[in-house]
Amino acid sequence: MFLNDEDKKHFKEFGYLIKRGVIDSERIEAALDVIWENIEEDRNDPETWVGKGYRVAPVGGEDALKRIVYSDPVFSMAEELVGKGKLHSDGGAGPHLGFPNSGADWNPPKQGHLDGYHTLSNGVPKGVVGSFTLGATVYLDEVPPQGGGFTVWPGSHIVWAEYFQYHDIDSLPGGVAPFDLGEGFEFTGSAGDVCFWHHQMTHTAGSNVGHNVRVAAISRLRRKDLNDIKDEFPEDMWQYWEGIG
Repeated sequence: MFLNDEDKKHFKEFGYLIKRGVIDSERIEAALDVIWENIEEDRNDPETWVGKGYRVAPVGGEDALKRIVYSDPVFSMAEELVGKGKLHSDGGAGPHLGFPNSGADWNPPKQGHLDGYHTLSNGVPKGVVGSFTLGATVYLDEVPPQGGGFTVWPGSHIVWAEYFQYHDIDSLPGGVAPFDLGEGFEFTGSAGDVCFWHHQMTHTAGSNVGHNVRVAAISRLRRKDLNDIKDEFPEDMWQYWEGIG
């Protein structure tokens, strides 16, 4: 067992769980090599990083990236939350890169979004809402405060579970809340740290005013029976979470 009762209690209450140092350096370096080989920036020349914004590297299905999430210990931790044998055991881990804008003023993000909703830039078709079960964000390098950290809104999964009791799933343009969810929490940490997050967790990437590229491998794990239950919003939001229900 990789998770204890306190871990599961934290995930249930806040909608996310951070575990430190779960990926070994060998797998991290293999993944970083693939990423840097497939982007135009020079790994050894910080001048090529500055002001490049935020994007997803055109890799993720390579074995070096898949092993970050779809092997132990990350995948076993995910199963401990959702249920043994309930998740698809093969998938990608897209490298999300937040390039630094050194010298800029840092402002914490005021709002986030739910994944799967159409925007002008994300490629999701209008009228379609994508579904998954559990997100996993794994850092492949150091992410200090104000360094573009993955940001979540603790407890928002509970807000949305109630909201969708009374609203259609496609009634949320862009996946952005029409009300205040309070302050976000910035996930900071070291290479090998992972943040698990509920699929109805409002989240976003923070701005990076540091000096390093924020490199995160992000996966959206899916239950094997997701297509059968994705339109259900039971009163017990943990009905399909055998690990913590």
